This record gives sequence, C-alpha cells and structure tokens, in this order.
Amino acid sequence: MKRAFTGFSIGDMSLKNRIIKTATYEGMYRDGLPTPELTKHHTEIAEGGVALTTVSYGAVTADGRTFKEQMYLNDKSIAKLGSLAGEVHKAGGKVSIQLTHCGYFSKNTDIPRSIGPSRLFNEYGFMSGLAFSKEMDRLDMDRISRAFADSALKLKDAGFDAVEVHMGHGYLLSQFLSPWTNRRKDEYGGSIENRARFPLEVFKKVRQKVGSNFPVFVKLNLADGFKGGFSLDDCKYVSRELEKEGCSAIVLSGGFTSKTPFYLLRGDVPLKGMIQNGENIAEKLTMALFGPFMIKKYEFEPNFFLAQAMEIRKAVKMPLVYLGGVNSKKDIETVMNAGFELIALGRPLIHDPGFLLKLKSGEIEESGCTRCNECIVEMDRGGVRCTLDELQ
Repeated sequence: MKRAFTGFSIGDMSLKNRIIKTATYEGMYRDGLPTPELTKHHTEIAEGGVALTTVSYGAVTADGRTFKEQMYLNDKSIAKLGSLAGEVHKAGGKVSIQLTHCGYFSKNTDIPRSIGPSRLFNEYGFMSGLAFSKEMDRLDMDRISRAFADSALKLKDAGFDAVEVHMGHGYLLSQFLSPWTNRRKDEYGGSIENRARFPLEVFKKVRQKVGSNFPVFVKLNLADGFKGGFSLDDCKYVSRELEKEGCSAIVLSGGFTSKTPFYLLRGDVPLKGMIQNGENIAEKLTMALFGPFMIKKYEFEPNFFLAQAMEIRKAVKMPLVYLGGVNSKKDIETVMNAGFELIALGRPLIHDPGFLLKLKSGEIEESGCTRCNECIVEMDRGGVRCTLDELQ
C-alpha cells in the first residue's frame, strides 16, 4: 500500500501518487460545452487526493460525437476546459482528457452519415436515420488523424497535463483494431498489423504535435469480450508497437460499447433506468423487449482484469495503468505488487471522491460502492452520480 502513495513521473508530469481517475462519461454538458458541474466533479476528485483526473470523451470533431449534445473540442469548449484545468490544479491535482471519435456508432442527426472502418449497420443510430456507416477513405483518415493531433496540442496549450488517445470500447480507433468491425480489404484491414495501422498513425501524429516529453496515454482493450473481436494477442502486438512509438502509458481496459458494454463495468445491469432513458417510445420498447437478451451481465469480482493485464505486463516494459475491479486497500496492494506503475479508479470515486484519503488514513479498508451501476443511468439524467443513499 505504501508504494501506491509514492510519487511517479511520466514525461514532464510529476504525480504525487500512483492513483488516477479513469475517464468515465460524466454527462455534464450543455449545448456541446462543459458545464460548471463538470469542473466541480473533477475538482472534488482532485481534492480527494487522486494524482490525475481524466475528463472523458472529448470528441475531436463534430461528427465524432455519439449524440449531438456531447462535447466536441473547439475553441469554445477548450476555453472552458482550460478553466477546469486551472481549478483542478488549485485543488492539488493534475488533469488529462480523453480524445476520441465515435466512428460508426452514432445517433447524431447533425451529420448525414456516420463513418467507420467499413460499411457497418449502426445498431445505435438506425432509429435516428443513421442506419449504415460510410467506409472511411484516405481523406477521412487524414482529417480525423489531424483532428486528434490538433486537439492534443490545443489542450496542452490550455493547461492540460496529459491527453489520452481512446483506442478502446468500440469507438473509432477500436473499430479499426477489431476484426468484428474492420472488414477492409486494403492495407488497413485483415491482419493485426494492418488493423493497427490507422490507430498507430493517429498516435504518431499526436506524439509529433505535442512533443516527446508531453504525456500521451492510450486507453486500449485487453479484449473486446466476444469471439471474433480484438483479442489479448492483438493487445500484445499493439502494446509493443505503442511502446516503440513513445507512448507514455497504456490504460488497460476492455469491452465493446455496442456488444459487451458490461464486460468492463461488471455488476448489476440497471435495465429499468436504461429503458426510462430512451429518447422515444421506439427506443424504450426496443430496450424493454431485447435488453435482457442483448446486454450480458458479468459478475463483479475484485481485480477482474488482472490475469489478462499480467500478460501485457510480461510483454512490455513501459508504464501500464491497471483498471478493473479495484475496490479496497487489499486490491491496491495486489496490483502494486504485480508490477503496475499506476492504478485507475472509476466507481469508487464516483461513490466517494474522498475514497483515497480515507483509505490512506485507515478510516476505511474498502469502497462502499455496491456495483449497482445506477450511476451509469445518471449520466443521461444530468450527470454521473452515486444514488446508493437514495436506494437504501
């Protein structure tokens, strides 16, 4: 446990301990811009002793949003994010932001058609009129990769301490990596070497843009969680390539939003709230009828990704961030002893932003989070929050 509270440096960023807040979608946006509630959320986490907090889902282009209310990175949003970064610094923490693009998985009706590695049926947006994606061409790839790089530099200039390139969870770069969604016949499809080509091109452009010492993390799936998807062997290959290209650290995750969303979350599936959050009667009815069959439940257990993550620990020497089921002092000790440089927490900090300080002082031994996942439902109701006290 003592090692978890020692400092650690990545590039030109010095962290006061080894615990970071992972990117979890906050839902604290209005008209595509971050709200004061988003700043409060991350400031409270910094006040709770976490070394680095991560703002989630910064869409690098307007068409990179899964729905049109989401934030995308432009001059207005970055100005507000710069203010957020300043408040986090005052609270004693560092701040990163997740850079991403949704790819084909969108119901953003502001765009005529979603894009992806291949022409794909859009199960998320078909009821909004976005039934099939357009296969990206070279011009699309150049535009998106430049947007990742330009966004990273603007955020660096705005005061962010790091950025995280999102290559997981079934969003665009993950769609290229996964054989389930990448059906291309050119040099960007087929083997893992080809499927990884575009995501690695994006990373290289980001690295070139921000310089060699600015921390650039990557969130990467250990596996998609289903047969025919991105695998642990694929992850080993991509991790080695990222190490060669100067990736600062990999945040190891898992799951595919459109197919295995609870592969990462584990615990209860809050289906009732998910039905209520449907935008129209068709969405509510679809979720009520098919949700129990479409959304697989995965039982929660402490450190549930550790065995898979250990395979990546053996494959690379670069810093790795462990994510998945850390709920107690014992869990932190286990992960630290396994050789991971950093640990990412999500739901324990949503339940109690002061979790880490209480753990350090000995006030508690484990989180009070029950993994009911009702906080996920709250993302679409004004902002992520813990509802446990209301349920008891």
